[in-house]
Amino acid sequence: MDFLTLTARDGATVNICHQGAHVCSWIPAGSSEQLFLSKKSEYQEGVAIRGGIPIIFPQFAGMGTLPKHGFARTAEWKLLQQHHTEDGVAQAIFNLKENIARLTIWPHVFNAQLAVSVHSNSLQVALSIQNNGDTTFSFTSALHTYLAVSDIREARLRGLQGTHYRDSLSGNKHCQETAELLKIEGETDRIYGNVPDQLCLQQPNQHLHIHTTGFNDAVVWNPGPQAALKLTDMELDGDERMLCVEAANIMRPTSLAPGESWTGSQSFMVTKI
Repeated sequence: MDFLTLTARDGATVNICHQGAHVCSWIPAGSSEQLFLSKKSEYQEGVAIRGGIPIIFPQFAGMGTLPKHGFARTAEWKLLQQHHTEDGVAQAIFNLKENIARLTIWPHVFNAQLAVSVHSNSLQVALSIQNNGDTTFSFTSALHTYLAVSDIREARLRGLQGTHYRDSLSGNKHCQETAELLKIEGETDRIYGNVPDQLCLQQPNQHLHIHTTGFNDAVVWNPGPQAALKLTDMELDGDERMLCVEAANIMRPTSLAPGESWTGSQSFMVTKI
């Protein structure tokens, strides 16, 4: 597997796998790892990596005829460029287009780009999709971000109070979040709709501020101890050290006419307390 390590001038680093343009690690300057990556992840061609930031495109989960979560997360992306800006930000851009194999299962001509920027205590990941064909297409998408937590029992997610969600475990599509600080208690799999663009994952030693653009939904997922045991690529007790807070467009698929494009991003900033 080919990897790219980006290092900002202040020492912040990001490690990206070319398969899936998959961000596997993010260490802010002078800080610790902020992404969860299972030690049992399989680094094999065509196999999704468990952790980091998988790219979900053009289908979320099993909501369609494509393989689960689409083909982008297991496809080989091309590195277009990497550089430093004048203020020391390290950036890289990866590209994915249609090919014969993808056209047989999703018959659309597209151009996808993932731009990653790291500096100091912040990370930005931006996904762009352009319709280069002559017919309109629609898709669902997500940045399936696995955030590292020291103890899931002490983590709290702020910003979802008052929003409505679909509970993928119970099948209930009309739930409302009442908690100001969401606590994860056992297996959790929810799709929140029309979420604020600012969330915050709070832990005893730090706050992680999450800002999204272009994505209307957020997925909150933790397998819990029982379901985690069924995941062959999840390390023992891994569920206690991760929480997925995903930027997503699921409830309303994105539709692009010929020549149109869309961009969605998820940005993070760490503050120590």
